[in-house]
Amino acid sequence: MAKLKIYSFPDTVLSKKAIPIERVEKTLHGLADDMLETMYDAPGIGLAANQVGVLKRIIVVDTDYEVQEDDLDESTLLTGEAVAGKIVTRRQPRILINPEIVYREGKTIYCEGCLSVPEYTADVERSEKIRLQYQDIDGLVKTMEADGLLAICLQHELDHLDGKLFIDRLSSAKKTLAKKKVLEIRKRQDSE
Repeated sequence: MAKLKIYSFPDTVLSKKAIPIERVEKTLHGLADDMLETMYDAPGIGLAANQVGVLKRIIVVDTDYEVQEDDLDESTLLTGEAVAGKIVTRRQPRILINPEIVYREGKTIYCEGCLSVPEYTADVERSEKIRLQYQDIDGLVKTMEADGLLAICLQHELDHLDGKLFIDRLSSAKKTLAKKKVLEIRKRQDSE
């Protein structure tokens, strides 16, 4: 497994629509594993292929894991998996290929952040419950229902596949302010 580069706003790959995966092949296993390692290391709870420069419709999510960085003892090392010097426990990774929301219900507002929009958060309105169809890593068509944080995460990652960032869902004035602030953060980070 390899840690991949996470592209950040205003990189143009983030505004491009990912293309459907025609055939689920073994090469996707490596990409999915690398995306999971990158997500856990960041750390984040979801990652779309666009964010690592790959324009394919694949996302990885895990809203349940925990990261332990200090006081690592032998029992922790046995029950967790090391990622970039950290121990990740309670992993429940999901790999979704060609995901598509087929049903939405209700509305909720959640303060979102994004690995591609570092150091910025904003309240975003999403559907409270969703049902989606997707292919798993073996190419089998599946259906999943989600609510709470998992539903929000899935909607956020599907937006990435369509070339949208969470800041694109803000009002015009808030979006302009957010983009200006994020660009300032990016300039500061690039100069360090």
